[in-house]
Amino acid sequence: METAAQEKPVLTKDAFYNRIFSVEGMEEKRALLKELSESAKMLMELDPDIGDRVNDVILNTMYASAEHSEFNTFKGWMEKGQIVKKGSKAFFIWSKPRKVQKKESEEGEKDEFKMYGIAHLFSNAQVEPLTPKQ
Repeated sequence: METAAQEKPVLTKDAFYNRIFSVEGMEEKRALLKELSESAKMLMELDPDIGDRVNDVILNTMYASAEHSEFNTFKGWMEKGQIVKKGSKAFFIWSKPRKVQKKESEEGEKDEFKMYGIAHLFSNAQVEPLTPKQ
């Protein structure tokens, strides 16, 4: 007889990060982000105080750790005087929605809808002070 612990292995934080950083291509990232979003929605239902937005729950609950506590874009870190370390892999969340038009239908109508892209973020553990070139 299998116990619940034997049925589903526990995913360590390191294994979780390895999974995030090993995903290649936008379609794989989108698929993984959909999985994370479903988990975030369940967490939000269980604990309404955990966050109001899926991205917040992903960042603050799933990605955050003692090592990775602050997240920003490449450009955002540059503005703070930090540079992303060479070879660092990005965390990813949903970007702001943007309006997209579907191809014209047979009736000549263009349907417009919102699409969420993927935003790439780096953590405080992946940056170092920007030093001026000598």
